[in-house]
Amino acid sequence: MKTFSAPIAAALSLPFAGIAPAADFNYAEALQKTLYFFEAQQNGALSPNNRVTWRGPSGLTDGKDIGRDLAGGWFDAGDHWTANLTMSFAAMSLGWSAVEQPEGWLKTGQMDELLESLIYVNQYFVKCVLNPDCADPARDLEVVIGCGGREGVEPPAVHAMWAGAELAHLMTNRPTFRLNRQCPGGEIPAAMAAAMTASAMVIRDHAAVLKGKRGYEKFDAAAFVATLLDRAGKLTLFAKANMGPMLPEKGTEEEKAALRKQRLKALRGDGKIVEIGYRCQPAPQVFAAATWLARAMPAGLERERWVALAEEIYEGPYKGENYHDWWQDSGLTNFGRIGALNMLRLNPATEKYHAELQYFAVRFTEYKATPGGLRLREWHNHEYGSLRHANNAAAIVLYYSDLVEQAPVIAGNTWWKGTKTNGELKALFIREARRQVDYALGANPYGRSYLVGFGNQPFDDSHHRGAFGAWAGFEHFIAGKAEFRREARHVLYGALIAGPDHNDVFLCGKENLPFLLLEDGKTRDFFYKFPNREKPVRKKGYVFDPADQPIQDVMDSQFNEVALDYNAGFTASLAWLCAHDLSSGKTLPDSAFPPREVRNESLDLRTTDREYFVSAKGLADTADGTEIEATLWNRSRWPSRATDQLSFRYYFTHAGEVTATLADAGKAKISAAQTAPRGQRYVEVSWPGEVLHPGTHETNSRRVRLKLAASSWNASDDWSRAPLDPEPRIAPRPRLPVYQAGKMLGGEEPK
Repeated sequence: MKTFSAPIAAALSLPFAGIAPAADFNYAEALQKTLYFFEAQQNGALSPNNRVTWRGPSGLTDGKDIGRDLAGGWFDAGDHWTANLTMSFAAMSLGWSAVEQPEGWLKTGQMDELLESLIYVNQYFVKCVLNPDCADPARDLEVVIGCGGREGVEPPAVHAMWAGAELAHLMTNRPTFRLNRQCPGGEIPAAMAAAMTASAMVIRDHAAVLKGKRGYEKFDAAAFVATLLDRAGKLTLFAKANMGPMLPEKGTEEEKAALRKQRLKALRGDGKIVEIGYRCQPAPQVFAAATWLARAMPAGLERERWVALAEEIYEGPYKGENYHDWWQDSGLTNFGRIGALNMLRLNPATEKYHAELQYFAVRFTEYKATPGGLRLREWHNHEYGSLRHANNAAAIVLYYSDLVEQAPVIAGNTWWKGTKTNGELKALFIREARRQVDYALGANPYGRSYLVGFGNQPFDDSHHRGAFGAWAGFEHFIAGKAEFRREARHVLYGALIAGPDHNDVFLCGKENLPFLLLEDGKTRDFFYKFPNREKPVRKKGYVFDPADQPIQDVMDSQFNEVALDYNAGFTASLAWLCAHDLSSGKTLPDSAFPPREVRNESLDLRTTDREYFVSAKGLADTADGTEIEATLWNRSRWPSRATDQLSFRYYFTHAGEVTATLADAGKAKISAAQTAPRGQRYVEVSWPGEVLHPGTHETNSRRVRLKLAASSWNASDDWSRAPLDPEPRIAPRPRLPVYQAGKMLGGEEPK
């Protein structure tokens, strides 16, 4: 947990001194860094040019429960599971931004990094279509919708661990979930189709930027695009046929609840049908998928077929469940808004799509704003990931600003428009949407950036297991423990923090937002516990005070989470702003980003960044031998790694017969005295077959007492015993080198 002072001066004429002019933000650098975040979220073997030094392969056994290789995709958030719904939303949003505003990516030199990310995630989507050659995709397709998670998973589930992604397969259950005729569903297959088609259009148009890029020498862009469009078409047919009935407008609440419950079901790898999370209503996704396929096809019968399907869904379940209405602004309903924008690209004068988007955009500009300017429709509900809600809605408004001047006169009562012309609406949309981006980048009451690793005093300690760099699991958060630490070890560049509440307050930790009795002794309400105040302050009616310091807490997932859907619309808006030359600066040189992490190679057991080492203390030195207590550590974090052949050596100089024994050793084994090729003598302590990994205290280390006995022993000149400490203490001992299968991983051998 960190507390901060707020650098705000009341003398400035802006609402808050922290709000910088829009032109002061380097949108190009922010865009560059958001792609790093998506690289950090990779599951499976990493992409060829992945820049995240603390990431390694993960989830390589995903899909084994159904006999398939499903390693790949992006992890959803600060945990380690693949949820194809939010993954598709993010991939579609990135693809959409490059279809609409390619100059935003080209001018910043980020198109090749974008394509690498899109290719990576879509290779996973292709794997998820298990039987693409089935005779009737609408009926017989088998579609994977994710691996692992919370709901529907037997313990230990995804949140049972606090460690790097590379260990998830060892520490949690990762069942495969899929949809088929036995367990139908439409929204995730359609979402995948939308993402695949948007990505295919970008790859088709810009594959030339991959020329000469490592790992893409043999990449066949045309074949990959054809595969994506083929799978997207089949997924859309399946989604349309299996989306289920529409919520009955006049049905009872019980009937609607039963249908919503049915939409949560998925087929688990063991054959059981279970309810899972991260599901939604299917109409917006099916509509969007059809519009993307229509846009991707040349004019002709195939395009007309997809347009007809899009119109059928739009006039049926989409409008029937009110997804065309302005208040449907959760991030995932962006599928429908983007579908409407796609239809306008095909026919720019279509009144009904202008009416939907224009009404939505106008109402967005009228949402109640926090004092600092963050627009939230749901004043309380949208506090969970406030920057996500504001920026996903803002992205639609920003992109529609390019089309609003083409809008025809909209029939009926357009009270919401007032007397504004389309040109005035355009300026309004850009101003208010851009304001949401700027708020996240630092134009907020704290004057600080919510984009990790960017701008002024960014809130860098996000709720993200990999970036935290754990080696002792949840024990890092137990006060008083030697492992206690609340700061992230790695910088998760480009991740958008969930954000503040509706008072612009960023105060993480439930203990800092207690639900207390009011003075009447009967009713309760939420209060703030600011670190600079002696008494809590009631949240209702609170007026922002620069002296009230924010608190960032790694373990807070409400205000401090990062996730794919948090970055989706935000990244698209950055691309739009760069395309329109509104960035105040350029991207960082590839040679300077990401900066090299400097590791702490100290001998402080608590803070050292050494990955494989032995900590030890001397127990006895006599003329008959020496005895030490030694602990072998696997604290690997660049990346986290599980190892099953670790050992360490004690080097000594005694030339005669030596007897080596272990005590309190568990499964440890000790070798006889050995002689290295250069003549040094040693004994080696190993744990054959035991897997050590930095997931918990039970798995990250092994302790033994090692005794070497011989006549006329002199430990003072032993390489591994000297230099002697004035007082016995446990500390990393580089002269007790660590090996894996004979290869030294850490420490120092005798010179």
